[in-house]
Amino acid sequence: MQAPSDVVVIGSGLAGLTAAIACAECGCNVTVACNGQGIIAISSGCIDLLGVIEGKVCDDPWAAMAKLPSDHPYSLIGQDNVRKALDAFEALLAKYHAPFCVNTANGERVNTLVPTILGTVKPSYLIPKSADATILYTAKRALVCGVAGLRDISPKLCQMILSQHPMLSHTRIEQTTLPSPFPASHRGITALDIARHVNTENGQSWLLTCLGRFAHDYDVIMLPPILGTSYTHGLCENLSQSLGCQIRELISIPPGVGGIRLREILLKEATAKQIRFVENCKIDKADIVDTHCQEVFASDHGVRLGAKAFVLATGGILGGGIQTDPTTCTEPLFRFPIPNATTLPRCDTNALGNHLINRLGVSVDATLRALDADGTRCLDNVFVAGRTLGGYDFTTEKSGHGVAIASGWYAGIQAAHSIGMGAL
Repeated sequence: MQAPSDVVVIGSGLAGLTAAIACAECGCNVTVACNGQGIIAISSGCIDLLGVIEGKVCDDPWAAMAKLPSDHPYSLIGQDNVRKALDAFEALLAKYHAPFCVNTANGERVNTLVPTILGTVKPSYLIPKSADATILYTAKRALVCGVAGLRDISPKLCQMILSQHPMLSHTRIEQTTLPSPFPASHRGITALDIARHVNTENGQSWLLTCLGRFAHDYDVIMLPPILGTSYTHGLCENLSQSLGCQIRELISIPPGVGGIRLREILLKEATAKQIRFVENCKIDKADIVDTHCQEVFASDHGVRLGAKAFVLATGGILGGGIQTDPTTCTEPLFRFPIPNATTLPRCDTNALGNHLINRLGVSVDATLRALDADGTRCLDNVFVAGRTLGGYDFTTEKSGHGVAIASGWYAGIQAAHSIGMGAL
């Protein structure tokens, strides 16, 4: 068995890493057990706090939180704690000089409409400055660029749909395709391929040369997320200054270059805080005595991890933290109950609607400890965070990363407090 830790966090997505860092901030010795990188690695890197409420896009996510049901993670955590979690996360981004921003209106922090490679826009709260396209809404001329061989984006489709947006009726939007930086290949290239190339001097020279042909004709040039795999390069700002034209990135489909950049920052902080990682490790068993978890196990690796407290952040259905079939739905490690698991429909005629199955997850109390069907706490030293939680639908609410950060931070604080470390 590994030497016992104060806290073991199971899962290394955004919620898990945030929980681990919060625990370490409280002075805990922390181990993260993970079997992958989490959904953060395929995400855009934007922090959606709460973008849609009651089917309508909302400008003010903080005001909208008051309308959420009582079992929503934000309601359980409380808005004050959600703010503290976001403040702590912004401080972490600032520590590593990651260029993120929150826009304001009438002195209040508000959501921003961020354009995607499809030409649609989505509301997000805390966004990389490279994706802050507010300049697009005041520009006279804008250019959407694809790259030859990059199938993730159709510049023509993106330009056509963006041009139909009411906020862009005054903007002349055009499109082009940049030449590929790579020789012909048997496979299509991805934004991640190009971003890795742009990490190099040759890649930056290629991009500067390509964009230099257009910069003097446009107020802003919109690219796929190809400006390197790290925020430390400062490529967006450097290119904008060199070209005399604002350069911005469109939000993309996986692989999530923005999410990879964000994860790099979290891993740097985890290293700085001496958080230990046990990787490629699928935790599948737990040793429970009464209402207390003593250890967790990875049967295929023979790994045993003991701790005083645990944070469960293994994801939802996509991440494997919730398992479902046509008749049942389970949380596979601790066997925490999933409310309404056998009665919710698995299909819906509204493909883009608020699917009830998306709300499936573990029911918790205000300390993020799991509850039985009768409302009794299941275990006294296990805390749940991220998509493993029930009571919210991140796809329609646009709240995924916000809930991950808020619940991860709060679960980490609660876990530390439960063993006499840190303060609430």
